[in-house]
Amino acid sequence: MPYSAVNDIQGTLNHKHVLARGMIKTVDHKFLGPIKLVNTPVKYSESKPSIRTAPPLLGQHTDEVLREVLGMSAGDIEALKAEGAVK
Repeated sequence: MPYSAVNDIQGTLNHKHVLARGMIKTVDHKFLGPIKLVNTPVKYSESKPSIRTAPPLLGQHTDEVLREVLGMSAGDIEALKAEGAVK
């Protein structure tokens, strides 16, 4: 019967292969300070994809998206927030 160890999340994140491939990246978050994120698993010889920014907080870009992408007025956005439809 074949078998192997099964890593938990902490064991996986600290595994030497994961660390050698640069799969864990520390990013400075404006509100939370330094946070660890899982880096992109795709590695190329020429292009170097990586994490560009820290993840947004819930609702951080709501006003911007509703105003600039959907063309909503400030009053309409406030009404949606008052109804609890958006954060």
